[in-house]
Amino acid sequence: MSDNGPYIQPPQFPQDGEGNSGGQQPPYGGPYGQPGHAQGSPDAGQYASGPHQAPYGAPGPGTGGQPGYGPQPGPGGPQFQHPQEQQMFQGGGQPPYGPGMPGGPVGTPGYPQPRKSNAGLWIVIGGGAVIVVLVIAVLAVVLRNASGDEPAASGPEPEGGTEEQQGKEEEEGGGEEENAEAGASGEPPYELPEEPCDAISEDAQSSYNLDNPNKSLTDNRSSCSWSVDGEGDIYGTLRVEYDVPYAGSDSVEGAKTDFERAVDLATDEEDEFTERKVDEEQDVDLGDEAKLVFGTEKTIYNNSVATMMIRAENMNVKVVYSMTPGLGADENAPAPLEFSDVEDLINDLGEQAVNHVGS
Repeated sequence: MSDNGPYIQPPQFPQDGEGNSGGQQPPYGGPYGQPGHAQGSPDAGQYASGPHQAPYGAPGPGTGGQPGYGPQPGPGGPQFQHPQEQQMFQGGGQPPYGPGMPGGPVGTPGYPQPRKSNAGLWIVIGGGAVIVVLVIAVLAVVLRNASGDEPAASGPEPEGGTEEQQGKEEEEGGGEEENAEAGASGEPPYELPEEPCDAISEDAQSSYNLDNPNKSLTDNRSSCSWSVDGEGDIYGTLRVEYDVPYAGSDSVEGAKTDFERAVDLATDEEDEFTERKVDEEQDVDLGDEAKLVFGTEKTIYNNSVATMMIRAENMNVKVVYSMTPGLGADENAPAPLEFSDVEDLINDLGEQAVNHVGS
């Protein structure tokens, strides 16, 4: 092994007179990489003339002045060269560049480097475009609302008509509250009111001279009675009565039967206990069905009696307004009132009484 390691060293050729027998021609050719020359060749002195022969790797004849293959001389001896590179140079090949070789590109041999995907960039661009469109749309709506160009929303008119129509109806006396159809409130079956005296408003009690209300409650009846002060010696009573069928309080058929029985009793002129004369009988538009009867009933005196009978589902309502000629009157004195005297009164009281059902 040489001092330079295990690498191949150029051969050393002894010069004339140094280690050679009698200055004979060296057994090998010229320096490494050059053709050998005979002792008597014209070039022998150029290439083998003593210690100043051509250095290792110097250009030789026929090479065009190019240095020979192999490591180039330099200070301190030949340069280091990898054995594989030296073998390639000696064989006339190219340096072993390529993937996986010294000096070659790094990567998987035989496969190109993967290309970077642009999908993320396109997603960002698309999302940005959507946001821009939404912002423009919102700004357009805001600006249109601010300028007052937005058309009024179409739809059904409010119940009762526009404000102008409602005002016109009120001027004509046709307001909703005044023209509301009288009837029970809530859902049937109806229960007996616990406060029957509240059926008649305080204003009506004052206008019709009603005093001393008296409430009465049973299983199938709720009623209230007032005393009535008339002109002079005339006096009387008002009774508002609510009834449900005795056999079944929620029975509509039972209420219909009770209503027919009440009408028959109010119009019975052949009653053996009460002498009765019917002067007026008419149907009234209250509840599900209603009947108004006015006449004269004689007990001790001839009394004027107006009876309003109303049925609302399972509930029967009766309003009885009775006036007598007075304690000092003769028993044969005529009844104190005519139908025209009580027509408006009894219709008003009947409407208030049926409105109290279900309240």
